[in-house]
Amino acid sequence: MSIVLNTIFTDWWGIMMLRTVWEYILRIFGVTKTNTTGEQWSENMGFAQKYEATEEMNLTAIFANKLSTLAISESSADVAGNNGRAAFLDQCLGDIWGRMKQVVSRMLGTGGCILVPYVRLGKVQFDILSQERMVIHEKQGNRITRATVLADSVEQGEKQYYRWVDYRVIDDNLFITNKVTDQWGNDAFLEQWAEIEDRAIASVDRVLFAYFQSPVDNRRFCDDYGVPITYGCDGLIKEIFDCFEQIRDEYKLKEVRIFADERMFQKDSKTGKYRMPSKVFFAAHGKENGDMIEVFSPEIRHSSYYERLQYLFGLLEKSVGTSKGILTAPETRGATATEIKAGLYDTYAMTGDIRVIVEKGVRDYLYACDVLANYYNLATMGEYGVRFDWSYEMIESSSESWGQLKDALSLGIKNKVELRQWLNPNETADEAQRVLEGIGEMQDPWNGTF
Repeated sequence: MSIVLNTIFTDWWGIMMLRTVWEYILRIFGVTKTNTTGEQWSENMGFAQKYEATEEMNLTAIFANKLSTLAISESSADVAGNNGRAAFLDQCLGDIWGRMKQVVSRMLGTGGCILVPYVRLGKVQFDILSQERMVIHEKQGNRITRATVLADSVEQGEKQYYRWVDYRVIDDNLFITNKVTDQWGNDAFLEQWAEIEDRAIASVDRVLFAYFQSPVDNRRFCDDYGVPITYGCDGLIKEIFDCFEQIRDEYKLKEVRIFADERMFQKDSKTGKYRMPSKVFFAAHGKENGDMIEVFSPEIRHSSYYERLQYLFGLLEKSVGTSKGILTAPETRGATATEIKAGLYDTYAMTGDIRVIVEKGVRDYLYACDVLANYYNLATMGEYGVRFDWSYEMIESSSESWGQLKDALSLGIKNKVELRQWLNPNETADEAQRVLEGIGEMQDPWNGTF
C-alpha cells in the first residue's frame, strides 16, 4: 500500500502548493504549536522522491538495500511469555518481521519509516509509511506525544481522497482523531472509511505507532527527523555520475575507424572539401616517417576512468561510514581471517546501530499492539518479553557460532530449544519444544512403561 500512497501523494503536490497543505493540516486539527516547519516537511518529501527514483542507478537505494540485508538476514525475534497476550503479540511480531528488511531499507533510504498498527475485523494489521507522511508536533524526551499521519488514500473517479489521523497524548490519555479530505482539502465522506471512529484511550504515554529513525547524524540541533544513508554526499554522487557519463562517451569513441590520407578521397567541386562518410573514415595527414598515427588506444583512457570510478566508490563508502564491499570489491585477497574481520568492522558497526533502532521500533510497535489488544479485548492480559537473536555471520563462521552455542549449553546458559531455533530460524519456541520432546520419546521408547 505504501508504494501506491507515495505515487498518489506525489501527484497531489502538483495540485496543491506545499505551504497550503501545511497550513491546512495545522488548521483542521487545531494545532497551535508544532516542532516541525514546512521546510523540514518539504525536505522529507525530497528525500523520499530521491529514494524512489528509478530512472537511473540509485546509489542511496543500493546502500539501503545492502545494509538492510546485512542487518536483518538470518536474524529472528520473538515474544516470550506463557499466556494469551504473549502469544498474540508474538503473532503481531511475526507479521512485521517478514517485512522488516523493507522497513529498514526505507528507513535508510528516506531518513525514517513508521509502522502504523490498526484493528480491522478483529485483527491487527499495519501500514508501512515513509517519514514524510508524518508530522511531529510534540515530544517528551524520545517519545512522540503528538503527531499527524497521512494514513491512507484512495482514488475514485477523478478525485483523490485522503485519511488523516492525529494522535495526541494529554495527561496519559491518547486522543485519536480522523479526518477525510479530497485533494483540494475539503471535508469528504467515504463509505469504506465510515467505520473508523475517533477514539480516546487511557493509560497511554506515546503515540500508537513505531518510528524507525535513521542512525545517520543530521548535523543539526533538532533531530526529530532522520536523514538518508547518503546524506551530505550529493557532490560526491554527482562526480560518480559524471564519471559514468565519461565512460559512456569512451565506449562511443571506441567505434571502428579507418585512418587514411586525405589524398585518397575525392574533392567536392562545389565546396572544395573531401568527401568522407561520417564516422567510418577519419582523415589524417601522414607523419614525416610515413606512419599515419603514433597510438590509437581508447583502452588507455578507459582504464584511467575505471580507476577513478573505483576511487570515487571507495570515497563514498568512507563518507557513508561503511567498509569496502558495498560498491567496491571487499579486501579479501591474501588476507587472513582476522584481517578480513577487521576490514569489515565499519560495516559491522553500522549494522549494530541499525539493530539498536530496530529493537526500539519493534518494542514501540508491540506497545501499540498491546494497547490495542486492551482496548478491543483481542487477547487475555499477561506479561511478555521480547527476544532478538541477531546473526553474526558477517564476522563469524557458522562453525564458530555453533561451537559457542554448544559451550553455552554445557554451561547451562542456553537450552536445547534455543539451539534448535538457531538451526531452524522459522520454528517458534513451542514448535521446537514439541520436536525435542518427540525426539526424546524416540530415543527412550521404554520411558513410562514401568
